[in-house]
Amino acid sequence: MYLNVTRPAQGQVTLEMQHDLDNEGTYAGTITPGGIRFRRGAETLMLRPSDGDATGLKWLAGKKDCLTVRPGEGYCRD
Repeated sequence: MYLNVTRPAQGQVTLEMQHDLDNEGTYAGTITPGGIRFRRGAETLMLRPSDGDATGLKWLAGKKDCLTVRPGEGYCRD
């Protein structure tokens, strides 16, 4: 899985992500006090700052600079 965040305009971001083994896409996001809000399909989701332990993914455990959508879906910088 991967996540690339770009900032084309003030308060807006573009998220390019692979969110599971079979699905990837590009989504428009809005920066909010709680994180980055975006829509994927019929769901409105929030990408929140976290650590690797909060992602629920064992290979990210112990990492410090991460973003989590929900348990089992997270992204960390190396």
